Amino acid sequence: MNEAGANDAGNDFVNGNDEGDDGRGSYEVFNPPADRFLTAQMWWIASELVRRHPHLRICGLEVDAGDRLLIVHDEQDGMRIQWDLVGGCKFLVDGLVRTITWIEMMAALSPHETLKRIEVATGLGVPKSTPATTPRALAYRVIASALATAVDDRHDWYAVPAPMLKAEDCDYFDGFPTAVEARSAYEDAAEEQLQIDRGAYFFQPFWAVVRDLQPIAIFDVAGVAHTTVGAMPLMALYEEINHNLTITTARVLGPYLP
Repeated sequence: MNEAGANDAGNDFVNGNDEGDDGRGSYEVFNPPADRFLTAQMWWIASELVRRHPHLRICGLEVDAGDRLLIVHDEQDGMRIQWDLVGGCKFLVDGLVRTITWIEMMAALSPHETLKRIEVATGLGVPKSTPATTPRALAYRVIASALATAVDDRHDWYAVPAPMLKAEDCDYFDGFPTAVEARSAYEDAAEEQLQIDRGAYFFQPFWAVVRDLQPIAIFDVAGVAHTTVGAMPLMALYEEINHNLTITTARVLGPYLP
């Protein structure tokens, strides 16, 4: 194609008829981002909040099939920051529910904008210096890194709580014998605590990373990843490779990552 032809082709493209058959003109119907993008984003923000504020934890609920809540809370459960795939991010301020929509979160120039907005609005505050990553924060960050890495994989990835109590019906631990041992240790410690002071704070120490409905690893907030080959202490690995989160994630879940 000669230069004139190339210029004409460009003009035809720019000045062509933008109006579709349905008469909407150049406006496109808005469709929300797919769940995989939202899941990766909520996990990144939640894990960064825990990294920057080590007293926080992450828990989750499966409300209906495929409808999951991700919640960041403090150890007394007095603060709750919640994400879901429809309503975005919600939290209480002075008794009122504040919302950051998915449109706002996904349109932000940097996810740190949303992170700092939550910190300021909830009173957590923006830390002057980021604390060193704790084993718990590292476990959450590796989960978030895996979900972000696999966002365009042909397989479906997500993370779900794996119940601590053996009485709860759960097959996520099948095939992970070191996770079964850790689960028993948590349950024994909880029973001992109840006998001592008749009260214990229960939290979710285990998360299953699931790929096409099959768990591929169980993460313990003590900073351990349980895979089919055994238990892998995350902090030792993270420090060995100069605090590189991406490589840490690849070492743990490499055979499954795209």
